[in-house]
Amino acid sequence: MLDDSCYMAPLHLAGRLIMENGGETYRVEETITRMGHAFGFTEVESFAVPSGIFISYRKSDGTIETAVKRVRKGPTNLTRVDAVNAISRQMEQENLSCEEVLRRLQEIEGRKPMVSKLGMVGAVAVSSAGWAVMFGGGVIDFFVAMVVAAIGQALAFILDKAGARSFVSTLVGSFLGTILPMFFHLVTGLLLVDATVAACLMPMLPGLAMTNAVQDTMRGDMISGISSATSAVLTAAMLAGGALVGSALFRLLTGGVLL
Repeated sequence: MLDDSCYMAPLHLAGRLIMENGGETYRVEETITRMGHAFGFTEVESFAVPSGIFISYRKSDGTIETAVKRVRKGPTNLTRVDAVNAISRQMEQENLSCEEVLRRLQEIEGRKPMVSKLGMVGAVAVSSAGWAVMFGGGVIDFFVAMVVAAIGQALAFILDKAGARSFVSTLVGSFLGTILPMFFHLVTGLLLVDATVAACLMPMLPGLAMTNAVQDTMRGDMISGISSATSAVLTAAMLAGGALVGSALFRLLTGGVLL
């Protein structure tokens, strides 16, 4: 007979870790089902959407236990997703207890990101600098894009710590990524403005959300696909809106006509 008292906790924690850190909904459902079978349950059902996870399994006494867990998106950390998947695969080969699985999942949840916030700022800066060169910019564009992108990412971390939503960070970041290169060009006469602005905006594009939306839709998960696509479209709209406000304000402050 199975001791059914503690199995829901690791199933929910595994699904939440995958969803919060950028995993797809089908991966959440697949992992939960795999872990449930490894625990000895023959009937396991799971339904995941970007904002929640529903899990149901039939216990050894024939009754069905069901639970719902609210999910709130966090920063993307695919290392955690891979670690949870590794545990679920190991469970199929080894007889791990519920307590052992829960302990390992809690360790994954408590791990610090492999890249610090300072490292992330540097990565975004270098990425934007590379995009500036790819878009046809030169040495000046390279360094300006690097500095502006670093400022934008640092500000995003500050806003996140203050409780602002990611849409606000995107709006503010795209605003700075547009208006700062324009002012630099106004003062110095240097810079390929279009290339530098585009380079500063590139790291903020919702590539992962759109990829997940396409994957979920292709697999028939229409609710998850539409939800992820809506998030991606809203992020893109905030990105475009911040750039529009930045360019319009620049023209207004420099004597241009605000259309």
